[in-house]
Amino acid sequence: MLKWIYGVLIAAFIAMVVGGAVSKAKDSWQAQQRAITMMQESQQKQRQKVDEIRDRIARTQAKPSLSDHDRWLIAHLQKTLDGLETVVDGQQTHSTQLYRGLLRTWVGFAFLGLAMVVLAFCLLVRPSKALTREERQWLTSHPRDIPGLLLDPGAYRNNAAPVRGGSNFVTARIKPARADLLRITRSRALSGMGLAFLIAPQGGLAVELYYIADALFVSHIPFAQITWGGTMQALMLSISFTLAGLFVLFSTTSNARLDRRQQTITLPGDNRTLAFNEVESVQLNQVLTTGERSFVNSQIQLNLRNGETLSLLSHGGKEQIYVDLIRTALFLDKPAVIPET
Repeated sequence: MLKWIYGVLIAAFIAMVVGGAVSKAKDSWQAQQRAITMMQESQQKQRQKVDEIRDRIARTQAKPSLSDHDRWLIAHLQKTLDGLETVVDGQQTHSTQLYRGLLRTWVGFAFLGLAMVVLAFCLLVRPSKALTREERQWLTSHPRDIPGLLLDPGAYRNNAAPVRGGSNFVTARIKPARADLLRITRSRALSGMGLAFLIAPQGGLAVELYYIADALFVSHIPFAQITWGGTMQALMLSISFTLAGLFVLFSTTSNARLDRRQQTITLPGDNRTLAFNEVESVQLNQVLTTGERSFVNSQIQLNLRNGETLSLLSHGGKEQIYVDLIRTALFLDKPAVIPET
């Protein structure tokens, strides 16, 4: 019953957020359309004035003979015409910039929406925190009833290894790549976050690059006369978000490999390779991470025979890291150290 209530509340919250975003987008679209209409009406009025003055100049010049007043009038109207043409050119430039800004905004919204769809897909479709049937059996069984699992509570070590990439959600899982190989793989949630960072800012940059290419290769505007303000802003935003996305995708998990055929554990983040026989036991830790927000960070720790402790994996999913520890201990054929809760 409580789970159903949580689901209804979450669905209501999502509906409110989506409804608010749609309403705001609709209001913004209407305001932009009003601005475009007013700009077009102003341009039309200025063009009508230009046509009227040109027509008056042409009619005056068409007279059989021009008086001094006619010559003065033509010169005066020509100055007025030059001023109006400057205004029309300015309006045209402003119009181009307005359309460019609107296109950048809405294409940016489209890419942001795509990023959110990718993130939602990674979070909802077969999430990494989902457990297999075997893992659910491990979770519901007492550790001593799990076939092949060795337990050694006396091997517990107080000198916990530094937490690697502390998080309050599942950032990685230990998964079998083959029967003789385990890998630490990035979770779908983390992949979704990284991809969202990569995708979100690219819409505005794509629009700016389109206008730059059009100016250089279609309109043949000299390079020195191209306006770079919006392009540089979009480029800086794209670079910063892209770096963040690449960091999330490739630098937030250890990507360790446990190879039974070679009897080695490879820790790419530490540039280190261990032999299976260097490991004495595999320990489960619950480390309190404090800061602006405090949370319990779960950790799989390798206890080495030389007294050293290494962090193999850490994240915030208690159930997931528990079954990952069992899988690791079974794979290494090493005792598991699971503190009593």
